[in-house]
Amino acid sequence: VLNPNMELLFKGPQLRPFSFSFKMSPREQGEAIAVRNIIRFFKQNMSVRTTKTNVFLKEPYVFKIEYQTDENNPHPSINKIKECALLDCSVNYTPDGSYMTFNDEERTMTSYSISLQFQEIEPIYNVDYNTEDVPMSHIGY
Repeated sequence: VLNPNMELLFKGPQLRPFSFSFKMSPREQGEAIAVRNIIRFFKQNMSVRTTKTNVFLKEPYVFKIEYQTDENNPHPSINKIKECALLDCSVNYTPDGSYMTFNDEERTMTSYSISLQFQEIEPIYNVDYNTEDVPMSHIGY
C-alpha cells in the first residue's frame, strides 16, 4: 500500500545552507593587512569570473569547508560539508557601534565583522553517512 503522506513530507533533496560569522580586530599593521586580504579573498572569489576575451562568463569559485582539530586533521565529531558556493559575504565595518580607524595610510578599521552564507552545491544523500565506526546499536532513533 502506498503511503500518500510521503509525498507531503518529501519534496526532494535539499541543498544545506551554512552560515559563519567572524569578528576580526587587528592589533598591528600585519594583522590589518591580513584582515583586508581575507575580506577581499571572499568577495573576489564569490564573484563571477570572465574569460580572457571577456566574451563569456564563468562560474564563481566553490569552497571546500572543513572543521579541523588543532593538528589540522578533519574533526571527527563535527559534520562534514560538501563543496559550497558562497552566496553572500557581508562586512560590518562598525561592529563596535562607532566609526574608528587606525592612523595608518589605509585607515584600517579597528574591528570588522564578516558574515558568510554558504550553500552546498550537491545534496546530501543517505550513502554519504558513513556509520562504520559507530555501531548501529549506539545510534538513537
